[in-house]
Amino acid sequence: MNYLDYIIIVIILIGFLLGFKDGLVRKIIGLLGLIFGIGLAFQFSGSVGKLLVRFFNNDEYLSSVIAGILIFLIVILIATIIKRIVHPFDKVNRLINQVLGGVIGAVQIIYFMSALFLFLNIFGFPKTEQKNNSFSYNFVLNLIPKTIDLAMGQKSKASDYF
Repeated sequence: MNYLDYIIIVIILIGFLLGFKDGLVRKIIGLLGLIFGIGLAFQFSGSVGKLLVRFFNNDEYLSSVIAGILIFLIVILIATIIKRIVHPFDKVNRLINQVLGGVIGAVQIIYFMSALFLFLNIFGFPKTEQKNNSFSYNFVLNLIPKTIDLAMGQKSKASDYF
C-alpha cells in the first residue's frame, strides 16, 4: 500500500459519511444519475457533437467533448431535481436508510474517483511506479470503463478508449 491507497480509503470514508447523512433513496437516485450521465454522454456525445460542430469552428472532437459534458451535466441536474422532489416522501427506517445510504455514497465516490483518475491519467499522473505499487488504484481507474462495457454488452470496449 502506498499514499494512493490511503487517499482512496479516506475519500471512500468521506463518501460513506455523506451517504449516511443523505440516506439510501437520495443516494440511489444520485448514483443512477451519475451512471446514466456517464453512459449517455459516452453513447451520444458523437451524434450530439455533430449538431454542435458549427459552433466550434468545425472541430468535431471538441464538439463531441463539449456534447458529452453537456449531456452528463443535464442528466446530473435532472437527478438532483428528482432527489429534491422525492426527499419529503422518503420514509424508510432511519438507521437502515442511513447505513445503506453510506454504502451507496461510498460506491458513488468511487465512480467519481474513477472519472478523476481517467482524467489525470491523460497527463501521466500519478507516476507508473506509484500506480503499480497501489493496491486499489487500478480497480478504481478501470471501474468506469468496465461499467460501460457491462452496460453496453461489450459491443465496443470502452476500456480501449481509456
